[in-house]
Amino acid sequence: MKKLLFISILVLMHLEVYGSKSPEWDNVKILHINKEKPHTTMMVYSSAKSALQFDKSASDYYQCLNGDWRFNWSKNPKSRPDKFYQTGFDDSQWSTIPVPSNWELHGHGIPIYTNITYPFEKDNLRAPKEWNPVGSYRRTFEVPENWDGREVYINFDGVQSAYYVWVNGKKVGYCQGSRTPGEFNITKYLQKGINQLAVEVYRWSDGSYLEDQDFWRLSGIFRDVYLWSTPKTHIRDFVYSASLGDSYTDGMFHLKGEVVSKAKKAVSVKYQLLDAAGKEQISGSVPVEAGKGLVSFNSDEHTLKNVQAWSAESPYLYQLLISLEDKNGKVLEVIPQKVGFRNVEIKNGRLLINGVAVLFKGTNRHEHHPQTGHYVTTADMMRDIILMKQNNINAVRTSHYPNTPEWYALCDEYGIYLIDEGNIETHGFGNKGDNRLTCSPEWEEAYLDRVQRMVYRDRNHASVVIWSMGNESGDGPNAKKAYEWVNETDTSRPYLYEGTTRKGGRNYADIYSRMYATPEECTQIIKDYAHMPYILCEYTHAMGNSNGNLKEYWDLVYADNNFQGGFVWDWMDQGLKQPVPEKYQKNSKEDHFYAYGGWWENGRGVHHDGNFCMNGLLASDWTPHPGLNTIKYFYRNIHLEAVDVEQLEFKLTNWYDFSNAAEWVNGEWELLEDGLPVESGTIANLDLPARSSKNIQLNVDYQYKEGKEYFITFSFKLNRNTFFAKAGHELAWDQFQLSDNFIHVLNTVQTETAPNWRTEGRTVHVWGEEFSIQFDKLNGLLDKYFLGDELVIKKGPDPDFWRVPTDNDRGAVKGGNKKLPQLGVWENANGWIIDEVSTKEENNALVIEAKGHLPMVGAKYMQTYTVYGNGEVDVHCQYFAGEKKLPMVPRMGTEMVIEPGFDQLQWYGPGKLPTYQDRNVEKMGIYSSTVTDEWVEYSKPQENGYKCDTRWFTLTNIEGKGLRITGEQPIGFGTTHFSKQAVQQSDYSFELTKQPEIYLNVDYKQMGIGGTTSWLMNAFPRKDYRLENGDYTFKYRIAPIR
Repeated sequence: MKKLLFISILVLMHLEVYGSKSPEWDNVKILHINKEKPHTTMMVYSSAKSALQFDKSASDYYQCLNGDWRFNWSKNPKSRPDKFYQTGFDDSQWSTIPVPSNWELHGHGIPIYTNITYPFEKDNLRAPKEWNPVGSYRRTFEVPENWDGREVYINFDGVQSAYYVWVNGKKVGYCQGSRTPGEFNITKYLQKGINQLAVEVYRWSDGSYLEDQDFWRLSGIFRDVYLWSTPKTHIRDFVYSASLGDSYTDGMFHLKGEVVSKAKKAVSVKYQLLDAAGKEQISGSVPVEAGKGLVSFNSDEHTLKNVQAWSAESPYLYQLLISLEDKNGKVLEVIPQKVGFRNVEIKNGRLLINGVAVLFKGTNRHEHHPQTGHYVTTADMMRDIILMKQNNINAVRTSHYPNTPEWYALCDEYGIYLIDEGNIETHGFGNKGDNRLTCSPEWEEAYLDRVQRMVYRDRNHASVVIWSMGNESGDGPNAKKAYEWVNETDTSRPYLYEGTTRKGGRNYADIYSRMYATPEECTQIIKDYAHMPYILCEYTHAMGNSNGNLKEYWDLVYADNNFQGGFVWDWMDQGLKQPVPEKYQKNSKEDHFYAYGGWWENGRGVHHDGNFCMNGLLASDWTPHPGLNTIKYFYRNIHLEAVDVEQLEFKLTNWYDFSNAAEWVNGEWELLEDGLPVESGTIANLDLPARSSKNIQLNVDYQYKEGKEYFITFSFKLNRNTFFAKAGHELAWDQFQLSDNFIHVLNTVQTETAPNWRTEGRTVHVWGEEFSIQFDKLNGLLDKYFLGDELVIKKGPDPDFWRVPTDNDRGAVKGGNKKLPQLGVWENANGWIIDEVSTKEENNALVIEAKGHLPMVGAKYMQTYTVYGNGEVDVHCQYFAGEKKLPMVPRMGTEMVIEPGFDQLQWYGPGKLPTYQDRNVEKMGIYSSTVTDEWVEYSKPQENGYKCDTRWFTLTNIEGKGLRITGEQPIGFGTTHFSKQAVQQSDYSFELTKQPEIYLNVDYKQMGIGGTTSWLMNAFPRKDYRLENGDYTFKYRIAPIR
């Protein structure tokens, strides 16, 4: 009750300060002036031939206004040139700016990244005055002669955040709401010849309170601007219905809309539905009365037998031509529209598309480009779609606003399911309880305006299968109003909004949705909300080195329940490309880097949220992060399960929603012996309907060898060329261990001669043919290892319990985990004090045993070296936990420093991408790389490039000389040219100076990387993937390669 009272008082204060002189950009009562009513995205053409190109630029009645405009930036409204719109105004001293663009990326003001906190003071819900930059834009245009006698409109697809428009010195109108079009009829303001256009854009407005999304706060005209022309009598809007019958084989088609009727004689709306090849399937005509103003029209209901349905797997589109003709058959205008026949419905707690409970293998996606900010091109969008298809992603949530109109046409064409989300987020007012604008009656119209503009614009897109009001704006009456309006207006799609389905929420949604629920929470939700589809609108926070424990989610999704998938947060890092500072240019192999929050804000007193905008499956330059391949694996559509491994019998399941497996892939298998292929073949029959399974059995004629380890790998590859990949592109894989013959005991090395050794002071010298080793008795370490005269190991192995924190590690510790001792206790835990060092000869080997204790963590530690006469060394590490109550151990292992030049890497284990306990879907095999190439670039340097479950690895120079390290048990290892301290202290990779030495970790294990969130305790790995403070023992062998 107190919260409701507070918000009511706040709103009343807000209204009282409004006076008759409050400008539109600071008045919640005024959303737009003289703006046209919203309508579907469309373009007018003069003929069917030009219309069927589905290209605006092919229309005689389209003129693009993108390009260089005259531009002036002012710090605040008081300092703006208030008469700049006059035709005689001299702008010759102004600079130019490209449109579309964000002005901050052209040197005007600064980009600001903030997640929740508003970038300005919440001053009684008023827009800021003193710091509210204003961009003044001017350009000229000429109207084509063939537009005479027609209506002319100007369309702004996206402007941040509020703007006025003048033509030839006369005010046309005002608009706010940055992510849906502002369209104005400018016919009466035009003149023959050159026309002057002026636009005044405000960085902040009252509408900015509804645009508190987690992204860069940028300004300006950032989407297309264009003119288009219609006849005086013209089609104002239309919507089609293309559904499927009960058997999902026949299509039902209906068309309705509105005509602005100014003709003295009746006209007709004619329509043709063509298939993809241009063959007519349906046609009809609807008369429109003369001179009646706004007239509605409704077509007949048509049935199309054996229709080709639209889905993300088979995005078949028909072509609709809508024409307006006079009584003599003269074509006044032609409007094209792609049509997909499909049903979206909820039955028995499942969301069905064309009768199938599809699984949403999704990602959230911001519109972002590292150089152009919020302006993205068609080529950028296609690059995203291609990468998504290559990686089995079938759905996108347009987080958190309606995207550029072209995006929807591309998703229709190439098959991506969309959650279309309204441009509403008020996270800065909180996301729990009722303390937010969602409860304010004065903001109801603003909420509805944004949702309505989205629905009217996008409802003719088959790819849009779910509506969402917005993001993180909590619960309240305005959310209810939005839900009710959408359900009344469009009955063909369900509605999702996470803010109303939190515990205790009012549930104004058709789909139960959560963010970042743990697998355990998901299990409970499945039980508690079995009557509703359940979708995670955000999960597996992909910040830095992340995306662990996906298996636990997808085991639930693939079970028979109402859990229908989720949307990764998020698709791409939101870095902004900048030149590397001069003093660091010697460090960087590139001349640029990708900046995050703080690069501009620091020193200016502006709040920012650091690198929290860098949460992508892709880096800012579209380079895939390793986590994307893990997403690809769990999103795969062909699965195999072992039925009887010894008999090579497996269960094959087709998880495509609609397609027979044979439509997409060919299957191959390969038998590995100790990581090398020894047999291979194909899977003969993949004729398997969607959502069905069958058992397959391989006939492999191979004599297995004693003491060898065997894996069988299955790979399913595209069987044809597609727009996103050529035939042979791998879409799915599975691998199974056929034997547990990995040698878990390092056999005693049989040598005829023992190594030579002597003690000099604190140093034990050990040598033999072509090797020598120095041990330091004071610190218990193998100090140096030589092959001949060449130094290989410069230092170590030293006990090591620390890793450079990942973004998830930092976030978990920082995120209010007061009950959890800081992980930092392990950073210096390796400072062991030697209690005793002993040497003895045993079985033609020298055994050096160092016993000590680790005062930082109250533990005992022992490291035993067994040196053989051939130069091989067994390293046996034993950790004995003390009584101290300590947090999980980041790593249990050792670190050594390798001399420069030994940077050629080969290993037998999972690869080729980095692996961790909870992100380990890579295939076992033998792989090669270099230390340099194993570095994974994240926005903020952190733990990266690790390999778990490794059997052996080698580090050699280019002549092939070096070391081979083999584990008694599977081991983990990592190599880098940077010390942990240097990496940990850096904010960007360009700050790191590459060292010639190699820092090598050889571990029993490292804890997983987590990623359920990046800010709570569950940012840490799940308990299954942690190393709790306890006793550990592990052993590995260092062998020379001569």
